[in-house]
Amino acid sequence: MKTLATVLCLFPVLVLAQTCPGCPNSGAESAPCHWLEVTGVVPDGPAAKAGVMPGDALTSYDGKPMGCRAELTAAQAAVASDSLVATFRRGQKELSFVLPKGKLGIYFAEWMNDVSPDSGAKLIAGVPNLSWNEMNSFMGALQAVGNKLGDHAGYAFLCGVSGAAFRTQFFDTWCPSSPDATVGFDAGAVALKACGLNPTWLHVSSDGKNKPQIVSAIRKSIDAGMPALAIDLIETPEWGIIVGYQKNGDELLCRTYFDKRKAFDIAQKFPFAVAILKPAGKMPDEDASIRDGFAVVSENLAAEKYGEYYSGLAAFDKWTARLREDDFTKLDSEKLSNVVQANYWIYQRLIADRKTGIEYLQLVAQKMPDLQPKTDALVALYQQEIAALEPLLEQLPSPGCVVPGWQWEQADRDKQVVTLASARLFEEQALPLWKELAAAK
Repeated sequence: MKTLATVLCLFPVLVLAQTCPGCPNSGAESAPCHWLEVTGVVPDGPAAKAGVMPGDALTSYDGKPMGCRAELTAAQAAVASDSLVATFRRGQKELSFVLPKGKLGIYFAEWMNDVSPDSGAKLIAGVPNLSWNEMNSFMGALQAVGNKLGDHAGYAFLCGVSGAAFRTQFFDTWCPSSPDATVGFDAGAVALKACGLNPTWLHVSSDGKNKPQIVSAIRKSIDAGMPALAIDLIETPEWGIIVGYQKNGDELLCRTYFDKRKAFDIAQKFPFAVAILKPAGKMPDEDASIRDGFAVVSENLAAEKYGEYYSGLAAFDKWTARLREDDFTKLDSEKLSNVVQANYWIYQRLIADRKTGIEYLQLVAQKMPDLQPKTDALVALYQQEIAALEPLLEQLPSPGCVVPGWQWEQADRDKQVVTLASARLFEEQALPLWKELAAAK
């Protein structure tokens, strides 16, 4: 049977905007079946300066009705002037803003009309939506489950106490799932323990014959009011939450990072791994979990490998070596696209995770003020690391760049090698501080 790590490496983790082939009801007089909701605006970006706010819904762009990302992408490409009028719905009002062509500085969520559950459906209500603002999908899903159960440990806490916010992993064959919480060093297991949850892991067998047993376990969990964590429910293999079932379990109702509906979505696929959760008993002491987490981080930084995944400083070394030494000219477009995607996703997550790590260290400083000199020193190092990494992010090739004839130039890879070497120095300086925190009583 394939391991979870192996399966993850077989399926790329896409972080590109999800599009639909076009909304069939766009422009119809009835309520649209798709709409784009503003979930955030870039500070000082065009939309923020114009007055667009989170919660607004984009209704038209340059005179064209908007329902989905595919329509917006096409409309943006067709703009001929330097500026345009975009109309947004805010409550019962329609507001028009003059915006420059090009990037809007808006984070959108694409929504579709909710579907009604069957009369015999079992559904756990109140599990919140998942958002790419929290890019570690396992921790985001676990946070949502915790919120439903009354445990309000935040995303930053889960990522920090488990070591995920400070972890770097690199799979030697360019696996895009290297940052996944459950591969290599299992940060997911540490986070579950900190939440007082005991998982029973169920993996689909290679012949699929154990699916009925897994469905039975899912139904039993939902009937008891406990959501289940699962991977690869919709789109690509990311973690999500099973919140219900209908048709006797033939259809799973879920929350994922790819949902298009606000209430729940119906799983497109049967997950290849499921965690059935039960309370482990008494909740772990939070201070003890934090201190245990210090040892996890220092171990992750110093360890060479966990299974097939290079870790910490060794991950930086292997990553830069592959950038320097691989002959990418021998790869076909599909294989090169996977390499480019892995490189982009690991790099992007490195930045996002360290930002979350800073938030966690600030929480620790508030809770344990005697540790603040060391946590402040770590925050300063990670702030410098982020500052070194961020300028290159927009220059990195993404999978969409890979077309016949495209080459990943050595000069561009060398630039990334230099940037990663700078980041590694900050990680190396952080290691003794983590060891001191781990040793502190």
